[in-house]
Amino acid sequence: MKKITVNSLEYKRVEKNLTLENFTIDPIIAKKAMEVVNSGQPITPKLIRDVLNNGKI
Repeated sequence: MKKITVNSLEYKRVEKNLTLENFTIDPIIAKKAMEVVNSGQPITPKLIRDVLNNGKI
């Protein structure tokens, strides 16, 4: 699978859709989210909580 980066088409699409809904992405949260997606692990609510709380995958 292709890695997601800040410059990737997929990230730009999500960012654009969020701005259309008047949302913004915190750069730190965006980086953590990309790390999770790029890790290849199944994304679960527990994984999301752990990353947001501890900053580790």
